[in-house]
Amino acid sequence: MPTETARSLLVIGECMMELSGDGDSYARAFAGDTYNCAVYAKRRHEDIDVEILTAIGSDPVSRAMVAQWDRDHIGHSLVMTSDNAHPGIYAISTDDDGERSFTYWRKDSAATELMSLMSEDICRAITQFNWIFFSGITLAILTDEDKAAFIALIAALKEQGKTIAFDPNYRAVLWHDIGHATHWLTEAYRLTDVALPGLADHNELFGHQSSEDVRTFLQDLQIGEIVLKADAAGIYGYLQDQDPVHLATTTDRNPKDTTGAGDSFAGTYLAERLVGASMPEAIRSAIRMASLVVQHHGAIIDHALYPKGSASPH
Repeated sequence: MPTETARSLLVIGECMMELSGDGDSYARAFAGDTYNCAVYAKRRHEDIDVEILTAIGSDPVSRAMVAQWDRDHIGHSLVMTSDNAHPGIYAISTDDDGERSFTYWRKDSAATELMSLMSEDICRAITQFNWIFFSGITLAILTDEDKAAFIALIAALKEQGKTIAFDPNYRAVLWHDIGHATHWLTEAYRLTDVALPGLADHNELFGHQSSEDVRTFLQDLQIGEIVLKADAAGIYGYLQDQDPVHLATTTDRNPKDTTGAGDSFAGTYLAERLVGASMPEAIRSAIRMASLVVQHHGAIIDHALYPKGSASPH
């Protein structure tokens, strides 16, 4: 558990068992958007305390998951255990261009019980972290009653001066309809200090056509730091009282698997900002990490695949 003065990041969400392969055989790993973010943040700056807040079961898969967290140096002192539920599972399929699609088995997973398992001790412990990160998927898997309780928890943390980072990470299948999604994602945005949206998501959700549309919408919600992923148009950064940033993304002609690219971008960016890097520096590091991730299968790539002599792409 970090002290209140430490550089620390808490990610909240679901970690699942990941199955990836060519259809004839599958490799098992453990991943999930916020967990992926945690791993890449820790790899970028090992001196940051990074922990996950989620729920798991008491089954062998859950125990294997915790063992992987230890190998990844992700703290799990706040992880809760469900008596009846187990981790979710997903399988990755990729097309010839490396674009991925998922098949999920996550209904009633342990992570969906997050708020009902939350104790007063856990709520107090969360306040020791400097930065809190969650995603639209974190919200989407909860019941509406638990969504409201989760938003109230984030609001309390913001009132205590914690930095709230949020990636909407829209997955249509997890929401009743677009109206349901836009309501809750907007509620999350109202509490956000650092937003990490994608232009494609905003186009589908809010009808936004350009980076300026997204910027205006989010700044009207009083968000001071915006990092917009605009696909081939690059990355746009908006920081209060500073000139806008626009950086091109690395063009990968033959990506093998885009799974985890956005999560690696988010984790690297947040780690850089947490240790004091400027927005342009943080975006450059995040672009380099994402461009490496898409050249390999699975959401979290092995350390051995990093450039020789580097803990993380610089």
